[in-house]
Amino acid sequence: MHKLRKPLFILLALLAIIGTVTLDFFLPEKSITTITGVEVKLTDKDGPISKANPSDGPTVDVYYIYTNHSTDIIRVYKNIDTGWGWPYYFKFNSADLQAKAKTLEFDKKTALITSYGWRFDVMSWFPNVVNIEIAEPDSTTWSFWRWLGFSIWGLLLLVLAIGAYRITRIKNKAPESNT
Repeated sequence: MHKLRKPLFILLALLAIIGTVTLDFFLPEKSITTITGVEVKLTDKDGPISKANPSDGPTVDVYYIYTNHSTDIIRVYKNIDTGWGWPYYFKFNSADLQAKAKTLEFDKKTALITSYGWRFDVMSWFPNVVNIEIAEPDSTTWSFWRWLGFSIWGLLLLVLAIGAYRITRIKNKAPESNT
């Protein structure tokens, strides 16, 4: 009956890894930063429109926000609406957020940016901004929703692991039948 234990725990480990990576990508993350610039690029399915990449289909404006963290880490965010689609942030105000980012850039104020996603250079992925606020002196990067999501996920994995362990113990105690 030990044949069941290994595949069950491998499946549980894969589920844990895939779920954790998915949550890390989609749950909101906060950062305190200085906005150094903003830009709007007209893009199509192949990326930004240019002489090298002429438009060959529907186009959309993509807003970019350039930042510099206190540790001299440059980070670029995109700022696009999620609308009614996945992920369900119901964000329809990307133009307003871009104007707010431009104001914070001119005023040289520190910003608290809430975003989801990763910066992945090879694929030209940028985290998407969900909210921008003026960072107060007591601002923190702690995100309630991020920690709630990971806590629930951790508890679910613990329950599944205990259940898998109990199933394999019960199967190990069951007498083998010779048929």
